Amino acid sequence: MAIIGTLVALVMPAVQAARESARRAECQNNLRQLGLAINLHADRAGAYPVGCIGCRSKPPADGAPPAPLRFISWNVQLLPPLEQRELHAAFDFAQAAYAPPNKAVGAEIIAEFLCPSTPSPELVSTDFTWRGAAFTDYGGVYGVEGIGRSGEPGATQTLNDASLGVLLYEDPVARHEVTDGLSKTAAIAELVDRRKDGIVWINGHNLVAQDQSTPINAVGLDDEIGSPHPGGASLAFCDGHVRFIAESIDQAVLIALLTKAGGE
Repeated sequence: MAIIGTLVALVMPAVQAARESARRAECQNNLRQLGLAINLHADRAGAYPVGCIGCRSKPPADGAPPAPLRFISWNVQLLPPLEQRELHAAFDFAQAAYAPPNKAVGAEIIAEFLCPSTPSPELVSTDFTWRGAAFTDYGGVYGVEGIGRSGEPGATQTLNDASLGVLLYEDPVARHEVTDGLSKTAAIAELVDRRKDGIVWINGHNLVAQDQSTPINAVGLDDEIGSPHPGGASLAFCDGHVRFIAESIDQAVLIALLTKAGGE
């Protein structure tokens, strides 16, 4: 028994490492599917999906009250290329994502939005607004935030132009606008703080603006990039390829990967 116990103790780390390697490969395959989907969307619509539709209030020209915010995510727009056309047809873009008809659509658990290495078994939110909606472990890259990166008051975006990523509030981004290079610009990333209230796939606030001083797998101002995979996190780039980025990457290089036209 002692010999068997010793052998098990020696073998188990290797088995666990092999299982994590398989889970990471599955996670990266999910991101490849999402990277392919955003490019199929760009082929059809002429631009990548809007990061969040109805995330910024705009007073109507006639002085009437602003329209209610809808918070419709980029994920919803990717349902057709992900072979979820029935869900897309059932979604009402005229209503808020959290409205009952749309939240019923968002209750569908979609494998491509979930990382198999996430330790939490919870699959749906218990938050009042998003109760019953299914989680996502991936966020659209909105850009880089921090001191000196704020946008103009009243502008559509909350960051200045040089700090913006690819999946934005209200505005679609075309391929030609990614002047830093499609293979050098990340569009979708793993989230370090996942399976929490509000981070559901129908909610357009599932975007990530990385704090400029926060490395991968560290806690920053808000949602940041990270994963339960040892040593880093995976990102899907604008050309569709996926790369595992080590948490030891130089911070300036990481930040350069997250902006579409930063000129780095």
